[in-house]
Amino acid sequence: MLLNPFLALTAMTIVLSIASCRSPASPDSSFLASRAREGEGRGESKVNAMERDADCGTSAITDPPLADMACAGHLPEHLVEFLRSMPDTHLFLNASEREEIAGSPQSFKVVSGLGERPDVVAVISHSSLFWIRSFEGPDPNVTVYMVYGPDCDASSAFGGFPAKRKCRSEDSYLRDFTLYLVSKGRPPEDVTSTLMPPLPRMSRKEQLRYGVYLRPEGEASEADIKLDVSRLVHTPVLRWVMRPVQEGDYEPPDMPASDPRAFIDYYWGNRNVAHFGFLVWNGRRMELRETVSEALWPCRVSGPQSRNCDAGYDGSADRYLTRVATERPGGPDDESTSHH
Repeated sequence: MLLNPFLALTAMTIVLSIASCRSPASPDSSFLASRAREGEGRGESKVNAMERDADCGTSAITDPPLADMACAGHLPEHLVEFLRSMPDTHLFLNASEREEIAGSPQSFKVVSGLGERPDVVAVISHSSLFWIRSFEGPDPNVTVYMVYGPDCDASSAFGGFPAKRKCRSEDSYLRDFTLYLVSKGRPPEDVTSTLMPPLPRMSRKEQLRYGVYLRPEGEASEADIKLDVSRLVHTPVLRWVMRPVQEGDYEPPDMPASDPRAFIDYYWGNRNVAHFGFLVWNGRRMELRETVSEALWPCRVSGPQSRNCDAGYDGSADRYLTRVATERPGGPDDESTSHH
């Protein structure tokens, strides 16, 4: 039977139109990991170009998320432009302070990411914790910036009484941050509510169960769940955790390995802490993931020249790290909606 050429062309046009309207698939973990940790060819040359005029020696030590991985120098131009154009509504940061920061040397590190331009992690010199992390994606004209802090008003940091200093609430520490989207030629737009999943929650039973690991009396609160930002200098991933802390003379008991959320945190004294999910940048938005591959949550190395984990580090002790990258963010294997 001969096929009508017009009908065949029409059918092909419909198929192509449907395919073009589909949302692009989120990159899988192997792609995220390879792009985030690539160290050769074009990725490395672009990183080196952005760090060319900075001092990237091994002695630069600063606050998280950079720690001892920092370069010192003037920030990349796009980050300078972002700082200058940030809205005046951003807490504890006025226009004159932004201008001063933009023109001063800062601590930063360039990281291979998911876009043509590398990502940047910057710890800003301030009287309180203040850092910025850029995230690139498939659209070269769009960049998302995660901004944490400042925690306090710099103008009240000197010459005044600490009790009168204006600061964010203690509950916001390592929880309260803003995502700004910058499209070429347009001012930054606060997209926190649209590109971020909801903050992690605890059931009433969990509040009662975890209280003993935090304080001598009372319950745990959702404000006790904090972001681990230590891998942002390597990959576009953060982690929600709740870690037992010592309050005054109170020494909390060890969290048992049998706890539904427990995993061994090598960098917290090899003790069990509670896991509440990973925040993964997939090129377009942040996604909450129950597990990620080891490559997306690597060991912390000491200094920018080191690639070796500590001798005692064992990634397999963390049961939320998969040995093989099989999951796809937002796909059928994504566990972001799972609950304990």
